[in-house]
Amino acid sequence: MAALLANAQVKRGHIVSVIYSARSETPREFNNLFDKEIKLFQVQMNSPKEKLISILPLRKTLNSLSPDKVFMHSSFAGFLGRLAALFTLNKTKFLYIPHCISFMRKDIGQFKKIVFITLEWIGSLKKSSYIACSKSEQLAIQAAIPFRKCYLVENALDFSSVPATSKSSLTNERTVITVGQIRLQKGPEHFAEIAKAVRSKDPSINFLWVGDGDPPLRKILESAGVRISGWASKEQVWAFLSEADLYLSTALWEGMPVSVLEAMSIGVPVVASDCAGNIDVVDHDKTGWLFNKNADAASLIIKAFSQKELSAEVAQNALRTAKERFNLNRYLKDMEALLSK
Repeated sequence: MAALLANAQVKRGHIVSVIYSARSETPREFNNLFDKEIKLFQVQMNSPKEKLISILPLRKTLNSLSPDKVFMHSSFAGFLGRLAALFTLNKTKFLYIPHCISFMRKDIGQFKKIVFITLEWIGSLKKSSYIACSKSEQLAIQAAIPFRKCYLVENALDFSSVPATSKSSLTNERTVITVGQIRLQKGPEHFAEIAKAVRSKDPSINFLWVGDGDPPLRKILESAGVRISGWASKEQVWAFLSEADLYLSTALWEGMPVSVLEAMSIGVPVVASDCAGNIDVVDHDKTGWLFNKNADAASLIIKAFSQKELSAEVAQNALRTAKERFNLNRYLKDMEALLSK
């Protein structure tokens, strides 16, 4: 979403600079994601030491650019960016887009949640506004940080980059896919359990995880017979999606899942966990199916393959919704309206 917004802003005549931190999973062609007119500045913010020492170079870079507006993407960027800008750039408008704020995590206890909220309060010493990417995230932020404004701008897709080929019905290849990093948030253990349950009833249904990540979680997937593609380029992701028959999201929490939007945009039926983010995208029985228990997910997958006409209808509803509600023009219009406030 950061690259999508930055590139669109350049096309609208804005001068755009991007401060970024490279991670192990950062694509090799990272620079190619951005318009050539965008200036890129690298400031490492990965390890605790890097986060600590990044504040001064961030402050120096921000002051040298003296921007009219600063967009901060992710919780770390939001925290470090606001700390770096304390008592400076008072005329600059700061907009913080967490893309699933840290205290929404479901893998932490109450104490850690309070710590994350406290850090957000500290970061909020610098006047800024939040931009939530889903209604679920907006409600969570408003409840925890009521003294700062939080706007809603739902995620979007650039449909000019979506392949022309879309699925109108399930094929006989029977492939269930998910896209994302193999980590706890994405629920790989649930994906493995569902794959086992489905394949016990129909061994012809294959499961594919596009991405890579945590080695122990990867082993759990592989032991369940899930094929893992490894890291893939955007073009490869689209190719995998276009060949798939069903998209399965087992996420435990989300801001707003772009991968689910991508599946919808190419006409692939979606079965998704009823977590924050997913429930903001999928309308149960209309644009996809939501589940609470793994057994229910397995039943829904079997149902989707056995009732092809219903699946095709749901997929077309999802495709239509994606084009109407999650298109880039709507996203940029919402952003421009927000900036004028």
